[in-house]
Amino acid sequence: MRSQPKRSGPSYQVTERTPRRRELYREPCQDEEGNRYTVIVYRPFPKLAVTKYELEDGTPVRFIDDCLFEIESTRLTLTRCGL
Repeated sequence: MRSQPKRSGPSYQVTERTPRRRELYREPCQDEEGNRYTVIVYRPFPKLAVTKYELEDGTPVRFIDDCLFEIESTRLTLTRCGL
C-alpha cells in the first residue's frame, strides 16, 4: 500500500461569521426598592424579528408585558420608569 502525502489543510475555507446584534433602544427601569436599571432591547440577528432583552452588564432579562421586565437569574421584577 502506498502512503498518501499529507495536505496542508482542507481544500475549502471555513469562515466564522458572528451576527452583529442591533440595539433598538434602552429602557430606564427600577425595582420595588427604587434601584435603577437600564434594559437594553436588541435584535441578535438583524434579518429576523427576534427581540432580546438584557441589562447593561449582559444579565438576561425577560419581557413580561408593556410595563414589566424580570431579571432571569434573580426573578427580580423591574418596572419601566416612564410609565
